[in-house]
Amino acid sequence: MKIDYNPVVMYGNFNAPQQSIYRDCDELFNRITREKKGPPEMLFFVIKGKSAIIYEHVKQYCDTVKGVQSQAVDGFNVMKKGGDRSYHANLLLKVNSKLGGTTVVLETNFTDAQNPTVLPT
Repeated sequence: MKIDYNPVVMYGNFNAPQQSIYRDCDELFNRITREKKGPPEMLFFVIKGKSAIIYEHVKQYCDTVKGVQSQAVDGFNVMKKGGDRSYHANLLLKVNSKLGGTTVVLETNFTDAQNPTVLPT
């Protein structure tokens, strides 16, 4: 996976109705596809406050309409926890998992029948 250091950024209306949110998400998806010459692997949303309604609409659009991975975060937490390494580490673990990444790989298969591992009791 290649990291793009020039992401496409778009701002939406916090008080928008569902159809407007879908339209904005669609515009973002199409703009990324056009500018980056292919569909996005993931859409990342920073939502103002803990709006369950906007979160629901964004996730529904990504999951059911476009079938693209998404990550939505509370903008307040991003700003408040800007220096909180554990918050960002947990967020990156979620993103890594959604994009099919691996965090840990065993060197040897500990269930291998030829080389059984005995754990101390």
